[in-house]
Order: sequence, then structure tokens, then C-alpha cells
Amino acid sequence: MRVEISTKQGLIGIKTTPGKLNIEQTPARLLVRQEIGRISIKTEKPKLEISQYEGMAQMGYRKLSDATAELARIGKQKALQYIAAKAEEGKRLQAIEKGGNPIREIAVEKAWRKKESNGGFTPYARPSFNAKPAKIIITPPEIKNPAHIGYEAEFIPGRININYRRGQVNIYMRQYPEVKIDITL
Repeated sequence: MRVEISTKQGLIGIKTTPGKLNIEQTPARLLVRQEIGRISIKTEKPKLEISQYEGMAQMGYRKLSDATAELARIGKQKALQYIAAKAEEGKRLQAIEKGGNPIREIAVEKAWRKKESNGGFTPYARPSFNAKPAKIIITPPEIKNPAHIGYEAEFIPGRININYRRGQVNIYMRQYPEVKIDITL
């Protein structure tokens, strides 16, 4: 009798369309006609910080210090579990006179170990965002005579045109997994 087993791996396909962000801006203007004095304008640009560290850390890409701490914690946990299991086995062997066959039972338990699943390759954590808005600080000149300020100002606001097309990710099966078993007598 001859048994032939052949397998074909499953393959997925991923098609991505990147997102696109177009921003057109006309800057704001301040027209100042003055006799004396100065006007001071300070601006701070907006900042957007995006951190994907949590999601990448779940997939195994993390800082050396974080990975070392995690491995130390897992090692300690496994060591404590091993000590607890050995202590339990010792108690079972110590009570051998109460009946049963603890040596055979322990051997059967160790013959088929339970597998642990770590969850795959998809992170559960979302990226974290930290936004700092823009600031515009306008400092007018010092007013010496309140009856006559000394300048005329006209503010023309800027315009922003934002066009956003979001990206897409399509995942599909390129090839389904297959197992063939042929038995020839």
C-alpha cells in the first residue's frame, strides 16, 4: 500500500491604492498703512505627530529596551510556571501510597503539550495621534495717544482648498490551500 500526500499553500494577494492629499493655500495678508510704529506678527506652524509604535510592537518590531523587558517578564513567568508544575508533580509523587499511577499520568500529560497562539501578524493597537495647532501672535505698536492710533490695518484672510482621496487596501485569495491524499494498493 502506498500513500501520497501533496499540499498546495494558500496565497493571498494585496492590492493597495495610496491616499492623496492636495492642499492649495492662499496666504493671509495684513495690509498696514502707518505713520509711526510697527506691528509684529509671529506664527508657529501646526504639527501632527503619528506614532505606530504600539501596533509595530505587537508584531515584534520594538525598541531593544522594551523587547528585553518583555522577554525578561516572559522568562520569569515561564520559570515560575515550571517551578509550580514541578512542585505539583512532587506532591503527586509524594502521595503515591494513596493509589493511582501518578508516574504514568504525568508521562501522559507531558506527551501531548498544549500549543499557544500569539495572535498572528495583524496588530490590534491603533496609531496614536498628537496634534499641535498653529498659532498666530499679532503684537500691535504701543499706543501713546489713544485719540490717534497712527496706522490703519486691513486683514485679508487666506483661503485653503483641501482635496483628499483616501487610500484603499484590497485583500483577496490568489490561491486557496489544498491537500490531496492518494492511496494506491
